[in-house]
Amino acid sequence: MADRIVVFGATGYTGELIASRLAAAGARPVLAGRSERRLSALAERLGGLDWVRADAMRQNTVFDLVGPGDVLISTVGPFAKWGLPAARAAVAAGCTYIDTTGEPEFVRTLFEELDGPARRSGARLIPSLSYEFAAGSLAGALALEEAGEDAVRVDIGYYAIGGGPNSLSAGTRESLVGIVLGDHFAYRDGTVRGVRAAERVRSFRVAGKSREAFSLGGAEHYALPASFAGLREVNVYTGWFGPLSRAVQAGSIAGTVVQRVPLVRPTMKWWGERAVSLVGAPDRGTTPDGVRSWIAAEALSASGDVLARVDLAGADGYDFTASLVAWAAQRSVEGAGVLGSVQAYGLEALERGALDAGLERAR
Repeated sequence: MADRIVVFGATGYTGELIASRLAAAGARPVLAGRSERRLSALAERLGGLDWVRADAMRQNTVFDLVGPGDVLISTVGPFAKWGLPAARAAVAAGCTYIDTTGEPEFVRTLFEELDGPARRSGARLIPSLSYEFAAGSLAGALALEEAGEDAVRVDIGYYAIGGGPNSLSAGTRESLVGIVLGDHFAYRDGTVRGVRAAERVRSFRVAGKSREAFSLGGAEHYALPASFAGLREVNVYTGWFGPLSRAVQAGSIAGTVVQRVPLVRPTMKWWGERAVSLVGAPDRGTTPDGVRSWIAAEALSASGDVLARVDLAGADGYDFTASLVAWAAQRSVEGAGVLGSVQAYGLEALERGALDAGLERAR
């Protein structure tokens, strides 16, 4: 059991959900964030919890949050802008770090730049312990386990059935702009390599209907090969845009050319973030109504035959994320370095944790 659980970004949408789940489970997390007024109000509402002011723009305040036996949960996004101070603080302290990022560029930075330092300090960094990309890592691992040694490829698709723009938090929408305009990667021929966003489009049959999705980078590209040595290819897809997936792909091809012009990418990101801020979002402390998550995973042979398929479905992404992080923060992690969720908790335990968080096999 951790000495302390610290929720950094506790007054944000996802942070408040996680803090509430932890308090409901009997834990007493330390709340951390920028606004003293909002921190004190949330701490009082959750039963008189301790709180401390910390700001990603003042890195010393983040480094002061944790010691070796602590768990640091970071929900401060967009992670590409504000995420590194918390991860570096965990490495310096040698503690456990969990984040909720769904941003491919940030995932790649952690796996490629902080794995060595984390191993040396004894820190355990678990990025993307969230709907994206822990749920897909679980579904992919279950499919690969069922398929056996002949499986060399896994395809994973994420869907939110019944969701729309208003079901996304403000932070998620801002991160989504960076995802669409950012650099991506994929695990191909036994190595991670850079690719453009929406390089591939394919369909999965989900809830009785064929639904398109486009490819993107994800934690699975790093996490699953670490657990399944025979893997040669990992593909991760998002079905959020459904029938518009091919239009996104076409836009990605054009955007790759346009973004080579100096200052175009930051300008596009700035205007994109302003635009998505105008869309409504779920109220703080609540999760969207009528949204069902669905993750499909197929394990394939070298000839492309589907050897096994696993579908997980249930709670909306925010509800699942908050409950899974609260579950994980109260459990020990073996090993050191930047770890995938299956590595960190084991496949059987992670499946039980996901079930407790509202995600189960769809038959």
